[in-house]
Amino acid sequence: MFNLSGSEVLFLLLAGLVVLGPERLPGVVRRAGRLYGDLRRAAGGVERELRETFGEPAAEMKDTMRSAATMFGVPDDEPSPPMRPERSAAPETSSEPDGGPSEEGGRG
Repeated sequence: MFNLSGSEVLFLLLAGLVVLGPERLPGVVRRAGRLYGDLRRAAGGVERELRETFGEPAAEMKDTMRSAATMFGVPDDEPSPPMRPERSAAPETSSEPDGGPSEEGGRG
């Protein structure tokens, strides 16, 4: 839930020892642990309740989406071909016998 690493926990305990002192620190840590456990249980209960409430409608929506996808045929997993550049309506004609582009103008 909080994703604390070992060094972060150690730092928090040392800071708590400095701030609270050695007499009060164990009680505070015990209460914090209980509070964390209560929060985890409450979050688990809420998650369980949401799964129970929305599990069936979500499954129905998935089935509907699958049937709608198959209604239009087999899905095409192939990527579409790249776009080709548009060609002009009239084909270009060349005056060169090899079909290459003709040079405009004469040589010098």
